[in-house]
Amino acid sequence: MLSRIRENLSTWVIAILLFLVAIPLIFMGLGNYQTTSETFSFKINDRTITSAQLEQEVYQYRQALQKNFGGAIPPLYTNKFIRNITVDYMMRTILMDQTSRALGLAFHNKSILNQIYATSSFKDEKGFNTNIYKSQLYKINMTPKNYERYVYQKGITEQLKKSITDTAILTNTEKDDLLKSRYHERIIGYLTLNYDDIKTSIKVPKEKIEHYYKSNKKNYMTSRSASFSYLDINKNEIINKVKIDDDKIKNIYSERLTEGEYTEPTKYDLNHILIPHNKEALNTAKKAHNSLLKGKTYKEVAKVYSKDIETQNSEGYLGEFILDDLPDYLSNSVSTLETNEISTIIESDKGYHIISINKKTIPKDNSYQAIRPKLIKEYKKEIGTRKYFDLIDGISEINFTKQTTLQNIADEFNLNIKTSKPITEIEGYSIFNYDFVRKELFKKEVLEENITSDLIYLNDDRFIIGQKKSYQKPEQMSYEDSKEIISALLREQESDNEIIKIAENIRDDMNANIVSKKYNFKTFKGTIDSKTINDNLRNIFFSANSNIGYQTSRLNNNDYIVFAVNSIKYPKNIKNLKDSDDFYNFALNTRSETEFKYFYNVLKSKADIEINYELINRD
Repeated sequence: MLSRIRENLSTWVIAILLFLVAIPLIFMGLGNYQTTSETFSFKINDRTITSAQLEQEVYQYRQALQKNFGGAIPPLYTNKFIRNITVDYMMRTILMDQTSRALGLAFHNKSILNQIYATSSFKDEKGFNTNIYKSQLYKINMTPKNYERYVYQKGITEQLKKSITDTAILTNTEKDDLLKSRYHERIIGYLTLNYDDIKTSIKVPKEKIEHYYKSNKKNYMTSRSASFSYLDINKNEIINKVKIDDDKIKNIYSERLTEGEYTEPTKYDLNHILIPHNKEALNTAKKAHNSLLKGKTYKEVAKVYSKDIETQNSEGYLGEFILDDLPDYLSNSVSTLETNEISTIIESDKGYHIISINKKTIPKDNSYQAIRPKLIKEYKKEIGTRKYFDLIDGISEINFTKQTTLQNIADEFNLNIKTSKPITEIEGYSIFNYDFVRKELFKKEVLEENITSDLIYLNDDRFIIGQKKSYQKPEQMSYEDSKEIISALLREQESDNEIIKIAENIRDDMNANIVSKKYNFKTFKGTIDSKTINDNLRNIFFSANSNIGYQTSRLNNNDYIVFAVNSIKYPKNIKNLKDSDDFYNFALNTRSETEFKYFYNVLKSKADIEINYELINRD
């Protein structure tokens, strides 16, 4: 049956959206790697993953990130960061696959089919759609056969994982203790000390500010600043500037037309009644036909007159077809009908048929003039993308020795040099707002040796390369320029010290039962689900040790609290607890995932692993 699916789908053009079907290729050996490089990224048991294979996976992950973030990947996702998490994922996948196969686990063909049929990305409103199935695989160069291999591999590794996660247990005692702990009630007495009130009361003397400035002068320097000449290479701008060659566009159209790409037949959405052969079949067909002519629906007529199971189940709806997909006795009739016209009674070896057209889908205009805008867009994208990557290769090669200038690079590739406004290490504008861009430009060798920077990728479609134009070294800040900064710093330090001292004194007095003044302690009574206090307080109260008396803790807004757990009350009847089953399932899932992680760590510790850290940790 799997081969039959492949045969039926073999003629369709294929394309995929990564966010619909995210399929790791490398562990199955399915990637189309355009290199013969022997440089390895890591080795695991008998499997070697080359640098090219790793970079293909990293590229696929970056593509998915780009879709998720609307084309602008956050600076957090550096090449090094993505490469490391990709290696972790690939190692886990390979180890699980190797272990599953070593244990002899298998995944039946029927299970593979069920998985494919159940995948939402392969469905339309009517269910599994073979057109969509095939079209969702092409962009990553995957055939249905290779996708079946992926489903098989995923199936056996899921079996291995479930054999661990689905067999985890909690004893009744553990369950009872967990539920009691989760749903217990606490009574807390607490006092809040307001940080802003204390800070307002703090005054820093001028003499202290002056002394601090003199003692820490070296810390108060202006930021070094620089302006840069740079080349800004944007793939989309290159694509937009590609000149159109009409002869080439016409040739592309002619080639595709010859290959049948623009040949699209009319599609017919059909209703259909079949009256199977029997003694009264013709009379029944006539009655059904008259009912349809009088305005009855196919659903109503199918229910009353047809004994054909498929007609009854489909309620008289046949589906959408091209004429070549229909038997001659139906296609000949359909070709002569107008929309919503009821056919005459048609006889075949199966019985008597009545058919009508709900709607026709007329092929769109596929003339050269109609297709030309699309062809131009595709042509410009192909040529522009190729030129963009040629620029990456060419500039990288020239820039590798660091013996050239930005002007030489610009002249070589006919590029325009731009000049930035002065920026500092900590502040910029536009593309220089990115920390990673400034970090590259303010490297010691770029500023002091006046060499060109490395290529700095803003995203997959844009990079810059820069060279220092002007440079301003850090200068000593005057006392007048520094005093406000120092005053704020010292005031904050003294406020921190003061609120801690007050909180600890109150705590110690309360624990020693020495109370020199009356404090306005509040009382909280409730569970961890209570909404009468904020999350910050709730987390502190329910993680606190109840046996150490009064305690202090700093809140997220810098306020301090002094508090004590006065009592804890555990539920007596855990069977009546609301949502207890949900919590039990959560606890069980946590244990099962913990046990699986332990199992994986054991596999990893026993595996023969060699990692090329120089490659993996490269920026």
